[in-house]
Amino acid sequence: MGRLLGLGLLLVAAVVATVTIPELRSELAGDGTEGTLTISSCETHTKTHYGTHRRSTELKFSCTGNWSAQDGKATYQDVVVETSSRFESGAKIPVVEVDGTFEQPQDRDPGDDAAILAFCLSVLAVGIYCLLTGFGGRGGPGLAASWQHLPARSVTGPVLGGLFALGALAALVCALVL
Repeated sequence: MGRLLGLGLLLVAAVVATVTIPELRSELAGDGTEGTLTISSCETHTKTHYGTHRRSTELKFSCTGNWSAQDGKATYQDVVVETSSRFESGAKIPVVEVDGTFEQPQDRDPGDDAAILAFCLSVLAVGIYCLLTGFGGRGGPGLAASWQHLPARSVTGPVLGGLFALGALAALVCALVL
């Protein structure tokens, strides 16, 4: 059962990485057409987060307007953009168009996607460990016992541990810094 869990973790890491890499590549390459959205209206949406001791409400805004490219070659009517601020009618804000979707430039930061991809390294390391040792199954070997049965333990142990630590640390740095 632990080996099946390991195979599942490997598949999850592969699928998440496959979905994340094109978006990250697009963000890093700066793909998209820069332009200006002239606001015609903004709607307010609230999202409530419940914690153990308190409740918080997050305000989000959906602003609609007409978008025109900086080079003047393209225009779109009734474009909707999610923003963190409310804008008055007639305000002009920078918006980037990528494959028919519109976002503010600060929403295209690569930090979140890089953190997800780095976390995939940790999931990959745990998946390989479970696949090699059978760890993680009900009634299967515990962590200490499975560590003893790790093939070429003096090599694979540090490699898998390093891969896990690298992925976790890189995900933390990307999420907090980028």
